[in-house]
Amino acid sequence: MFYIANVSPRSTGKTTNSTWMCHALHERGRKVIGYDADDSRQFSRWQATSTYPFPVQQAATSAFHLNVPQLVPAGYEDGVGVVDVGHLEDHQAVGASVLRLADLAVINIPPSMNEVERMEELPMREFIQSVAPLRMDSQPPATWVLLCKAPNGVSEIGQVRDYLVSEGYNVFTTVVPAVVRYMRTHEGADVQAKGSVFDELVTEMEERGLLP
Repeated sequence: MFYIANVSPRSTGKTTNSTWMCHALHERGRKVIGYDADDSRQFSRWQATSTYPFPVQQAATSAFHLNVPQLVPAGYEDGVGVVDVGHLEDHQAVGASVLRLADLAVINIPPSMNEVERMEELPMREFIQSVAPLRMDSQPPATWVLLCKAPNGVSEIGQVRDYLVSEGYNVFTTVVPAVVRYMRTHEGADVQAKGSVFDELVTEMEERGLLP
């Protein structure tokens, strides 16, 4: 299984992004499992009260890298696992375990220099790199930044992108806007990813060779 870890220093809409990402991947014909690695269990609650066409497993454990591969259902070995990781400021043990297994780490942050400063205070880059010696290939996972919850017309988006690129980060061209369609994702919400920004995001991932 190919694992995508949605991470951030603090709460930034990762559950929303994980939900829509799972739907977008599923609608492309991929076998998908969602993993709820957040003690809030929000991802699991949303799935339990909705009609998601994929399972969501609770996995908020510092033994994620040990337990999860053994529980992959038959037929999903070549699928994609999308992991909603609790914010790293308070869930570092779980986050480190997920990153030991992740093939792709997606840093979810709003396009604000204040959020960038919060990311650097963790510090995010060093946290991800710290798991490298514990991974099979001794390398950190491929890491990309996803700008999300972006208000319309905010000029700071370009400033944030340019700064992150200058600091050596990979930044997706796709930006998730702060619009009702995504902000009102909740328990029982109907999600159709076709034509959404997350459909565009999966296309970008495929074109960049980030997905198997």
